[in-house]
Amino acid sequence: MRINKLLFFLLALVSLNSCVEYVHNGEVPNGPEKPEERVFQAAQSNPSEAKYVGDKFEFAAYLNAVDVTASTKFKVNGTNIPGSSYTPVKTGSHSVIATMDNLTATFKFTVEEKDEQEPPVPTGNRIEYNGETYPLTTTQWIVHTDAGKVVGFDRNGVTCTVWALVSYKNDANDNPINQFLTFAYVPIKANQSLAFPNNTPGAMEYINGGSVMGDGVELFKTTAASYTFAGTGNTAPADGASTPWSGTANYTGQANGGASGAATLFWNGAWTGGGAKLMGKAKMGNILNGFTLDQVKDFKNLDAGQIIIVK
Repeated sequence: MRINKLLFFLLALVSLNSCVEYVHNGEVPNGPEKPEERVFQAAQSNPSEAKYVGDKFEFAAYLNAVDVTASTKFKVNGTNIPGSSYTPVKTGSHSVIATMDNLTATFKFTVEEKDEQEPPVPTGNRIEYNGETYPLTTTQWIVHTDAGKVVGFDRNGVTCTVWALVSYKNDANDNPINQFLTFAYVPIKANQSLAFPNNTPGAMEYINGGSVMGDGVELFKTTAASYTFAGTGNTAPADGASTPWSGTANYTGQANGGASGAATLFWNGAWTGGGAKLMGKAKMGNILNGFTLDQVKDFKNLDAGQIIIVK
């Protein structure tokens, strides 16, 4: 009986030691467990989006990597702010204090002055209308002809020829995208030879017709137009030169569309020219809105020295 009790005591002792070794890997901790450390952090959450005066700076706070922004109060430069965003009105360094319960975090952010640059000034051959710019690539001047001869009109004792002045940019299918088309009477020279729009001895006079197009859409039909040529950059063929003509032009054109406003043409470069039958019998006031570049048939074999005068 005594042997059995001794055996039971030894087995119980071995079992107790095995349990202690399994639970603590042979080490029993001294005292209570160390509590988890509370790490509270705050910072600007949108540094790539907010940099300048007037931008909205967003703040965020984290406790042990958990977002606690909604439970955090923020001060900017010592002043409480509502919520977690701030829109600065001055440049420089700004200090932020974030608090939650008895936890505090601080950080700074820098506000820069926004570089207000003037928009680039449009350049090149173009149409300007309602703040938009429409580039141009080609200018053609087409004089009214009949049977291969230039037609002149007696305008109060001054012989004038009728011209279509068109600048445009076409698409891949050769259809106009941007176009500035007007018509004008152009006085001939004193020696009765043809004057081109950029070397006429007298003032050009607008004729009804024409239109302005931008991005493939007609912006308006012209109701009036004017032209201003620069003192340089304008060349024209010699008297009596046959077509096709070419030269350079440096001028602006102003086309008005009534209630639709006005558009301005800027051209400084090459022009080509020739002749076409713009109308049956041209008379003052003819409406030429139906004119298209497809009607230009007589660029060649036109004798500029022969002008038929129509009374």
